[in-house]
Amino acid sequence: MRVGKLLAGMVVVLILMVALACNSAAEPTATATTAPAATPTKAPGATPTATKPAVVASPTPTTAAAPTPTPSIQPKRGGMLNMVTGTYTPNFDPQLLSITPEYYVANGKLYNNLMVNYSGSAVQCEICSDAGWTLENNGKSMVFNLKQGIKFHSGKEMTSADVVYSLKMLTGQIDGIISPRGGVVKEYIDSIEAPSKYVVRINLIRPSPFVPKVLAMATAAIYQDGTTRESLNSKDSGSGPYLVKNTVSGTSWSLVRNPDYFKSGQPYLDGVEITYVGDTNTRSAAFFTHKVRWLAVDDNQYTSRLNQMQADGKISRFTEAGGCGPRFIAMNWTKPPFNDLKMRQAANLAIDRVALGNVWSAQTIMPPSVNPFMFNETEEFGTAAEKVWNIYPGWGKGDKKKQEIEQAKQLVKDAGYATGVDVVQLQRGNPPPSSYHAPDVVQAMLKEIGIRTKLELVSSSDYASRMANMDYNVTSYNYCLTTRDPDEAVGQYWITGGARNWVGYSNPAMDKLYVQMSSELDPTKRRALFDQIQDQFVKDVGWVAVQGADSQTFVWSEVQGFTIGMSTHSASGLHRADRIWFKD
Repeated sequence: MRVGKLLAGMVVVLILMVALACNSAAEPTATATTAPAATPTKAPGATPTATKPAVVASPTPTTAAAPTPTPSIQPKRGGMLNMVTGTYTPNFDPQLLSITPEYYVANGKLYNNLMVNYSGSAVQCEICSDAGWTLENNGKSMVFNLKQGIKFHSGKEMTSADVVYSLKMLTGQIDGIISPRGGVVKEYIDSIEAPSKYVVRINLIRPSPFVPKVLAMATAAIYQDGTTRESLNSKDSGSGPYLVKNTVSGTSWSLVRNPDYFKSGQPYLDGVEITYVGDTNTRSAAFFTHKVRWLAVDDNQYTSRLNQMQADGKISRFTEAGGCGPRFIAMNWTKPPFNDLKMRQAANLAIDRVALGNVWSAQTIMPPSVNPFMFNETEEFGTAAEKVWNIYPGWGKGDKKKQEIEQAKQLVKDAGYATGVDVVQLQRGNPPPSSYHAPDVVQAMLKEIGIRTKLELVSSSDYASRMANMDYNVTSYNYCLTTRDPDEAVGQYWITGGARNWVGYSNPAMDKLYVQMSSELDPTKRRALFDQIQDQFVKDVGWVAVQGADSQTFVWSEVQGFTIGMSTHSASGLHRADRIWFKD
């Protein structure tokens, strides 16, 4: 009885609902756009139907409505938000684009979601009527009552058919292309229905407080029914607060206020100008000279200057403690030589975490703790440093690391490569890999044990395609979680057929543990299951984890209404920018 009450209480807390009460919007005028050039790539094949777990205690469905927050100071209208980012957004398909947060800087402003996340971990229905949404069928069905009168930029009214189509597209049911990030929700959904024109019903395999978080990612955007990946190369299919005025391929996006946005009075800004500059120094210079009002940076060389500007009250700092991490070395399980466990073990033992961490720490702002697998030590699911160093294979220091390197050399020989082996080391060329992933240092460490690599630098879009299609041998990479929830990380990367399982990892024991963890609402039991998952992944050498970094965003002090939400990566409210306004 006590467990049932605990489960009910947890889910009630997680599904506090905010029903958006906005005036019906008039039909917007479509805006001509210049097409960015890009071609979507196929994600890994569809995951087999998730194993259905034993019956889990479920809460009584709860309906609640909360008022739209009212700012303490009345927002002012007008002004252009000038931004600069390092990676050009190549199309209008946020469901597909995933490899960098910068893709959502533009696309996140063109779309709405079923759920939205503005602050902290709170999520609310973005497109619901005052009736909000409810849980039915012992928590296994989510029923959404849509607001009438929401218009796409094309002028068509949004209905349940559009939402159902978008969720099916997200999960690969339309064209076989699973969203690399939002597609993780496919592990929870049994079916998606439209009982009526303004009602959407999502039937779950099991009750889950995680699903609303996924639906609040910017990547879970709602498209107009019938939208194709091809059409999103030339025009958006959104209903968001901004319209595309024009784009200059590889250079800039210019957005203007949607005058018929369904959220009353929003957005406050006249528009957003986004310029793409690859050089980090140039981006920082634009911020320091007040040419742009938004800077996302993790570069140490400007820390003291930014600290002083913050102390002077000129700028505000927002820090995401989890950041993007860990940085890791990924090995392709599906082809030689890393389809052999001995070779993965060798690579893992060869990497000196202290030496490589020092290189990365000299170039980026690192947390004071290690990030061995997914989460920083200080996070809820982090692992204490004393339980990692000189304990987990590959995490040796000093003499222990010397012993590990010798073991690695022998493993390479035992795997049948007595004279070593030559492989290709794939790497993103933007941002410069020497300052982001230290591939040359990784290259030298692998060479010491007989794994000789040749660096191949490719663009971000090509890199994403190559990784999704398992067209590589080894690469150093890092990932950014949106929800900071282990269900997201494990469901994307560590289960058979996961949406971002780009190493080909597959272990039935892991798949079973994942279902158990995602069904467990008791935090202590859930943490214990995650620890088992993590230990299994380490044993299998799923990848060679190294270290993570904090993510920091700075805005000038006149920028009001800025919030991060669950993370700086693809939290929808952060990129929506419909609540941002200028104080002066």
